[in-house]
Amino acid sequence: MEIQPVSDEFGAIVKDVDLANLSGDDFVHIEKAWWKYAVLLFPNQHLTTEEHLSFSNRFGRLECGLRRSTTPSIGRIANIDKDGNLLPIDHLGRRFSIGNSVWHSDSSYKCVGAKASLLLAQVVPEKGGETEWADMRAAHDQLPQSMKDWLQNKTAVHNYSFSHAWHGGLEMLSEEDRKDLPPVEHPLIKVHPDSNRKVLFVGRHASHIIGEDFFGSRKLLRRLTQDATISENTWRHKWQVDDLVIWDNRCVLHRARWFPADQPRAMVRSTVAGDGDNPWAVAN
Repeated sequence: MEIQPVSDEFGAIVKDVDLANLSGDDFVHIEKAWWKYAVLLFPNQHLTTEEHLSFSNRFGRLECGLRRSTTPSIGRIANIDKDGNLLPIDHLGRRFSIGNSVWHSDSSYKCVGAKASLLLAQVVPEKGGETEWADMRAAHDQLPQSMKDWLQNKTAVHNYSFSHAWHGGLEMLSEEDRKDLPPVEHPLIKVHPDSNRKVLFVGRHASHIIGEDFFGSRKLLRRLTQDATISENTWRHKWQVDDLVIWDNRCVLHRARWFPADQPRAMVRSTVAGDGDNPWAVAN
């Protein structure tokens, strides 16, 4: 196994490893690399659904999707059906996926945000369709000290209904399901539990800052996200079929990039639940 850093502290490519037949020692090395680099790319991984879930499960309990469930599953993000036919432009699944183009941390609208996301490429477009990740540890470090001090004890509200109303998210769920996703609160500055580094925790699910002017704080959250995702803090990857990437939602924002609407793209994703008392986590 060879681990090739993309930069000193953010992103790495892991080569010459078979995730379907991974030894305990190799997993220890992978996990330590993930804590350091936050995003790991594994090329040429020919995983079944069961193998994908099994590898994911080594990082922790798996997370339910948008609805409470006792069975972990692979989520499909695609503009084609299972026979490879392009879905209509106005298909709810295609509209829902538009939200992925805005910087976010998966499941931050839940009481405990996701720990990790694992995305596997099955069909990739000829042009565009990259995924981009931003290092929110570096983003915190770059803040002026006065802003760090001001944000230190601030809390933001993260709200599914706020961030998903414009692209079909409310249509995906019944009113009863949405009751399981009320607005939640997360500190704007967090400490990563494995690296002990401070992290700026923002993204599109953050609606406003508690105790501050509502619209003024919303504008500030947008600016913080924009400043955090400058090119020096990001890694953009052009997918190849059978690439698998795992990223750390506790310290990384991500977004999907544009691609032509008439080109097929299909990805499958598993999600590792945040640690601790988490009603969205499925018992191993």
